[in-house]
Amino acid sequence: MRILVIVPITGLTREAIEERLEYLRSLARPGTEVDAAQIEVGPPAIESRVDHVRAGPEVLKCVKRAEEKGYDAVIIWCGGDPALDAARELVDIPVIGPGESMRLLVSMLGKKPCRVVPRIPVLEMRRDVEKTARLVREEVEAKMRRGEGDAFYLGCLALWGFGKKLREEAGLPVIDGAEASLKMAEVAVELGLRHSRASYPKYPPPHRRR
Repeated sequence: MRILVIVPITGLTREAIEERLEYLRSLARPGTEVDAAQIEVGPPAIESRVDHVRAGPEVLKCVKRAEEKGYDAVIIWCGGDPALDAARELVDIPVIGPGESMRLLVSMLGKKPCRVVPRIPVLEMRRDVEKTARLVREEVEAKMRRGEGDAFYLGCLALWGFGKKLREEAGLPVIDGAEASLKMAEVAVELGLRHSRASYPKYPPPHRRR
């Protein structure tokens, strides 16, 4: 099984991407290969609707190239799932969004699923991981006290790797987008699942396929 992680921002260095790949590979099942491709033009981070739109065309190019190169599935590495629906119309392989994957998993684990993300710029979240983890933990605890959530998901992929530690500390479900999207991709490929053409009609439309 070959899975391509598409990094939809330009603000990560190659070293940072390799660090993320190393983590994903540590989670992957035997026989699963995980690679990455980064967009060449676009926003340094995705923190607005404008960033989503700017990243979209490059994400679609990467998704199409992944299918052409024989990858079995792709993951769009962002909690906001930029260009997810459009990508599913474009290719026949599974396209996985971490945000959607987290929401699906957390909905099984509690009756009040809740998103948590610290108020830190995306590219600064890993400058002091202990501080970032503490802020996320405090947000989880505050939402619990207010009765706003009983199962949580990390709203930004800059928080990759935080899930397990936070689950252990809080004694509550805390879902990490890296683990959720990788496992969702593996399951989709293993079961031979494809996105429904009733919901994601193949692009281009039939009258333009000449």
